[in-house]
Amino acid sequence: MNTRSVPNRGARRWLAGRAGVGARLLTALGASALVVLLTVSQVTAPLDAALFDTLAAGRVRPADARVVVIAIDADSERQLGPWPWPRRELSALVDRLSAAGTRAVGLQLLLAQPSLFDPQGDALLAEAIARNGAVVLPVVPDLPPAPQPATALLPAGELIQAAAGLGHVDVEVDRDGIARRLPLRAGLGSARWPAFASALAALAGRDARTPAATSPATSVPPAAWPAQAHWVRSQTVLLPYPDAQTRIARVSAAGVLDGRVGADALAGRVALVGRLDAPTERLRAPGGRTLPALDVQANALARLLEGNAIWPMPVGAQALLSIMLVTLPLLLLGLPGLRRLWAPMVVAVGVTALLCWALLLAGAWFPPMPALLVLAVGLAAGGVRAWRRVRQRGLTDPQTGLANRAGFDLRLEQAVRRARRRRAPLSLLLVEIRPGASSAQDSGELAAAVAGALRLRAQGPHDLAARLDAGRFAALLGGAQAHVAALVATALQADLEGRPGRAGPATAGQPLRLGLASLQAEDLQGADLLLRATRDLVAVREPFAR
Repeated sequence: MNTRSVPNRGARRWLAGRAGVGARLLTALGASALVVLLTVSQVTAPLDAALFDTLAAGRVRPADARVVVIAIDADSERQLGPWPWPRRELSALVDRLSAAGTRAVGLQLLLAQPSLFDPQGDALLAEAIARNGAVVLPVVPDLPPAPQPATALLPAGELIQAAAGLGHVDVEVDRDGIARRLPLRAGLGSARWPAFASALAALAGRDARTPAATSPATSVPPAAWPAQAHWVRSQTVLLPYPDAQTRIARVSAAGVLDGRVGADALAGRVALVGRLDAPTERLRAPGGRTLPALDVQANALARLLEGNAIWPMPVGAQALLSIMLVTLPLLLLGLPGLRRLWAPMVVAVGVTALLCWALLLAGAWFPPMPALLVLAVGLAAGGVRAWRRVRQRGLTDPQTGLANRAGFDLRLEQAVRRARRRRAPLSLLLVEIRPGASSAQDSGELAAAVAGALRLRAQGPHDLAARLDAGRFAALLGGAQAHVAALVATALQADLEGRPGRAGPATAGQPLRLGLASLQAEDLQGADLLLRATRDLVAVREPFAR
């Protein structure tokens, strides 16, 4: 058994301080590694996306009066026939919108081929687009599964030359299937085209931060555009969606053509023209809704016009900020009012939530779930540790810090089962302070001395020192055979009674009795071993010196 002296109080305090710093560093490294793993792997992305939808919806203003959807709906097709319409009808629609004083017009219609049966209609439409001077036409990407190359469908060349700009209609769909990401620029091989909504917002002149639409007259000639290449996205923003009750103004295209929709409903607005019934052009929105692509583009346009698009934080910045948040409790721990681990944990959770909301109000999105999950793990671990401390206090003698009778009984049964399973020796030493102490103070001092001596002699990995009642103590010696236990008993008796030339804490008025027993084959449970040790209690011998 280990008989080295216990370090003095100052050394113990220094060692405990170093151990505490080391534990904090290890905890910080573990928490940092976990939060980086969660951030990079995007495991919590669905939770972050759902939280974004909930929080960002609160920032969306009522339906933006600057945007109006000109819908080619069922009523329009009943009056003017099924799609596709003659280009001259679209020409008349653009002229109506121009006469009404719209600020810009977006034709979200696939006009990739010249009209075979109405070539004059193409010319009329191009002239109407040129007269308006603020018409944006769509670039429609075709993104097949990898490794097939992407392609892009552009309007007919005559229409491109007449338009004020082109804009891609690509909306990036997240892993949960919701279209909430808009690349402000994208294209084949390079991000050459602004987003359709971004080009319209730039023409409307309301958002100086929005990239300007690229005029065909100054851009790379269409012949130089690659027919097939990778589709490149850049400057991606997140789009908040309003609730289902908030809708952008919508009028029928037929109503505009026949005059039912007056100029007062269109003047000063950005008009977005498109179909509602295209079965392949529906996208999922938050709340389980499915929206036409036209409505998704209208929502994107409204958010850009009001400056309410959200910039996602880069992954590297997310990881760095998350590391700072999960290590914050370790920096706060020990400050006044924050001496229990749960307190700085709760503070860090609150800081994370407030920071997420503040950044969202500033136009940036910080996904907080990796940090919150790591902090939740820390809170759970702290809760388990607190429960264990409470449980341990219930199994500990408050005066000496040794295990109490309940703790001893629990460990005794465990030790007996372990010794039988491993066929290992097990011994039990009992120490009893016999009645006759000169005072309660002397009795308490002797009890403290016995506790200290037991701690010194019972330091094995499976040893246990316990106080069974006011005057009786026990040392459970795991792995100790009978002769080793007898040596421990002798050393313990010398510690308490003294050696030649040095008096011990036990005096003639405070005699001790010792009892010793080792596990036998007939001992079926811990109580049997305890009973034999109790029977073995004998009167203490005279001290070596007085």
